[in-house]
Amino acid sequence: MNKENLLLEYNEIYPRYKRIVENTKEALEQFLNDMNIPFLIISTRVKDFNSFFEKISTKKYEKPFEENEDFCGIRIILYYLDDITKVIKLVSENYEIQGSENKSDILELNEFGYRSYHLIFKIKDSWCVTPNYKNLNNIKIELQIRTVLMHAWAEIEHKLGYKNKQQIPKLLQRKLFLMSAKLEDADSQFQEIKHKADEYKSTTINDSIKAGKFTAKELNLDTLQALLIYYFPEKKPDSVIESRLLHDIQSNKFSIQEIARIAEKTVSFVNLIEKEMLSENFNMKSTRANLLFYGLECFSKKYKPRVLQSKSRLSIIKKIKENCK
Repeated sequence: MNKENLLLEYNEIYPRYKRIVENTKEALEQFLNDMNIPFLIISTRVKDFNSFFEKISTKKYEKPFEENEDFCGIRIILYYLDDITKVIKLVSENYEIQGSENKSDILELNEFGYRSYHLIFKIKDSWCVTPNYKNLNNIKIELQIRTVLMHAWAEIEHKLGYKNKQQIPKLLQRKLFLMSAKLEDADSQFQEIKHKADEYKSTTINDSIKAGKFTAKELNLDTLQALLIYYFPEKKPDSVIESRLLHDIQSNKFSIQEIARIAEKTVSFVNLIEKEMLSENFNMKSTRANLLFYGLECFSKKYKPRVLQSKSRLSIIKKIKENCK
């Protein structure tokens, strides 16, 4: 295996591999956002030549650029365990799966350690006629899917330098297994908390629909999100703006009943708010939380925003107030 010839070939095809991971990352981000799957980060990498050469020398590949399946890779870091299954389904529906592996499956029942889901996939031929993916067919991509806690374990384990269990001193094995078990349990606990929160919101919304009015008595992030879904069911969520909205509401000492009355009034002006947003060149879809922000500014005398409003926003608020007279 001639190293110089391999380097020439590597340098020639590297731009294609770089382009495919960057374009695929962008597509995956769009897929996840469209499906409201929260993620911490999506990262990409293409193996540098020295790492590539070391691996193919060890594996003794005859066709290294075809046989090496992790030449280019993408990693998705999620918050919740359940979302791993959703991402696997998403990737399976949109790409050609070449192989898959759940690293947890290789652990014994009494073992804990590295956990991650790996998929090998290729871009569908039908995509490769578009400018973004032209000449990128038949390139394999390794996708790693982890939760934040899986990633924390993997990074620390990597930093410690242990490649396998046999390399760990026996007096440290138990401690490492214990830490891994705690992180695995924490993953399950966070997922359970999310399930309970979703159930709480769903019950609040269903009770409100039955009663014909919003029924929650306590103001917290879950009841605020339930309120936003109840009054603006067709509009998009945005967890960042919703947290900011809750902080504003609490700072101005609103009750959940007051917020419900403002939301009810805002519903009648949603079309006008969105029309004025377009006229001011706000190139974005109005989120549930942003609509309620407008409602607070237009229909509450006691509301004091924490940040200075832009001229465009003040213009929209002025026009809505004029229509209310």
